[in-house]
Amino acid sequence: MYDSREGAILSSYEPSEFRLHLSGNDSLTLLELIHDCQSCNSKKDFIALYPKLQELLSFDYANAILGYYDDKAVIISDFGINVSMPKGWVTEYMSRNYLQQDAIVRENFNTYKVQYWSDTKKKLNYSRDIDSLCKDFGMREGYTHGSRLLATGKHGSKFCFSGSSMKNEKRAAAILDLVTPHLHLALFHLFNNKRPDKKNVVLTIREKEVLNWLKQGKTSWDISVILGISGRTVNFHVYNIMEKLGATNRPQAIAVATRMGLIDFN
Repeated sequence: MYDSREGAILSSYEPSEFRLHLSGNDSLTLLELIHDCQSCNSKKDFIALYPKLQELLSFDYANAILGYYDDKAVIISDFGINVSMPKGWVTEYMSRNYLQQDAIVRENFNTYKVQYWSDTKKKLNYSRDIDSLCKDFGMREGYTHGSRLLATGKHGSKFCFSGSSMKNEKRAAAILDLVTPHLHLALFHLFNNKRPDKKNVVLTIREKEVLNWLKQGKTSWDISVILGISGRTVNFHVYNIMEKLGATNRPQAIAVATRMGLIDFN
């Protein structure tokens, strides 16, 4: 099943299969949650979805991102919302570049299927360092699920739910398989609202030059030598570029600018 409004995969389950795992109260809560997803217009609205979801799933921490693989198999995160992940964990995870090393994340953007963490860890070569970091912050077990955006092909979402005692059960998988596509559409709607309008974004010639060199993997020092300007000036241009594009890092700025046609892809 899919939603033609955004081309998102909805569910691999048939309605009769849900009845095997969900109670009447579960179904009512899910209907309320799906309705709330459709009227989600802000980050605050999105985060407010999760207490209701906790009535169905026993999780402590959650986050959500939109992203994709680039042509070098690097995961590019376009947009994300940290619902309740510990700030210390986020800082350590991102500073160590674990997003690119995390087998569960990479599996999500390959398959977009429900993953119970222990199952994926057994199947794939999972990093002990990442596993240890998660356990240090009480994330001993969890689920990850996502939806592919069929309209663009390679883009999709990842939703993570974790805690100290999440169990591997068909009921949890069924709930996630049903609700994740609606969370996906809500997140994608917020992303579209946040993205800058091409008409309102004007990059200077120098900013385009800097972006094109960044796209080729050049550092600020490299670019300063190529353009004959100081490294501080390069960083100033990079800061302005990210501000204009609403990006939080250099790879995201390159991805946004390319998608908007502000710089050439090749």
